[in-house]
Amino acid sequence: MQNLQQSNNKIREYIDSVCNQIRWKRTHAYISNELENHIVDQKKAFIADGLDEDAALEKAIVEMGDPIGVGTELNRIHKPKMEWSIVFFTGIALLLGLIINVVISMDTDMEYTIGKVIFYSLLGIGFMIAAYYLDYTIIGKHPNILFFVFLIIALGFTIISPHYQSRVFYTKFILLLYPTIYTGIIYSMRKNGYLGLVLCGAFMIISYVVFTPFSLYSIYILYSLLCLILITISILKGWFNINKIIGLLLVYIPTIAVVIMTLLNNQYLWIRFNNLLNPNLDPLGYGWSSLLAREIISNAKFIGEGLGSNSGYMVPAINTDFSITYLVHRFGWISLILIVAVLALLIIKSFKLCLKQSSVLGSLVSTSVLLTFSMQVVIYIAYNLGFQLIAPLTLPLISYGGVGTIINMFLIGIMLSVFKWDNLINDDVLISSGKRLFNYTDGKIIIDFKSLSL
Repeated sequence: MQNLQQSNNKIREYIDSVCNQIRWKRTHAYISNELENHIVDQKKAFIADGLDEDAALEKAIVEMGDPIGVGTELNRIHKPKMEWSIVFFTGIALLLGLIINVVISMDTDMEYTIGKVIFYSLLGIGFMIAAYYLDYTIIGKHPNILFFVFLIIALGFTIISPHYQSRVFYTKFILLLYPTIYTGIIYSMRKNGYLGLVLCGAFMIISYVVFTPFSLYSIYILYSLLCLILITISILKGWFNINKIIGLLLVYIPTIAVVIMTLLNNQYLWIRFNNLLNPNLDPLGYGWSSLLAREIISNAKFIGEGLGSNSGYMVPAINTDFSITYLVHRFGWISLILIVAVLALLIIKSFKLCLKQSSVLGSLVSTSVLLTFSMQVVIYIAYNLGFQLIAPLTLPLISYGGVGTIINMFLIGIMLSVFKWDNLINDDVLISSGKRLFNYTDGKIIIDFKSLSL
């Protein structure tokens, strides 16, 4: 026992000497774990070659190299990494949004001021910076706490939200965070196999019960779709360690059943679905804005104002929901091409960086942000082109909207935080440090309510 303690102390002294040279303290745990594993492996190899334990340890440590030199080199390598390409494209999108809002304001005499657009953009930048410096691994360490705290906060916003446009005016933007929060649930449940998959569904049911009484059906379905994609990715990548076909069937059979029942029992969603296919079914009601958008788009030019010069000004909410429709009418298809090009470059670069993540948590979190961002872009553009299943939230970073800009910038900051850590996250160490609400031991499901305490 004494020899073991002495060995551990020698290893710890070497590791501490290395880490003392590394300024980025958040990498210390990862580097310490890697160094210890390497020393122990080398020690075992030398013992197998015939050395006694003490000699094997001494030789293993010597072969690691001078701790000051090793630490200095690791300090040079392991520095916080800012993905400036993401920052650049985000800044271009914000600038483009500012220009577009100035143009729309001048053309239509909108009541909102450009000062508000600048203010919310600067506030969004502040939130992005704050998120960048946050430790995103908290999502994997305390998933249950974050999930239920988030539900309480979102529910609070639902209750106090003004009646302007809808009772859920604020909540629909707050829920942009839902898929990213939910990645912590997927991450913590993945070790439980089929049971973990079922429990992931249970958490979605909990949020469904919380939000549907407030007429958040379409919004909840939208975010649930993103969560479904994240679960699907997790199954296909083998993170649940189950048969992939059985896992997909376990997820999609009940999902399809719920979607069918929801469409049959919710008249509003059924009408919107039918009008997506054929807006002429209700040309003076649900199909009106879709038909108007399609008419304006059909008369647009590649460059310059479209035919029927007054029709473009008839679209409601030009600065929020229909900015693309208006811009295409006012300046031609070239305006849409420019906007899509900027957002596509941001999405493609983010996608490439997401693929590079070796950590399960980093991959899930960054992918959730990317999906949330991309979903907004696709729905907004489709809506403006006359394909209107659900009302768009916002065109991220471009269309007018304070809360939407702040939340999207915060999400981009979280994604940058993931890329900053790059591949320094050890999932096995991380998962053991977090507390879980549901645990599976000896064939029993154990619910640990202490995991909900702060």
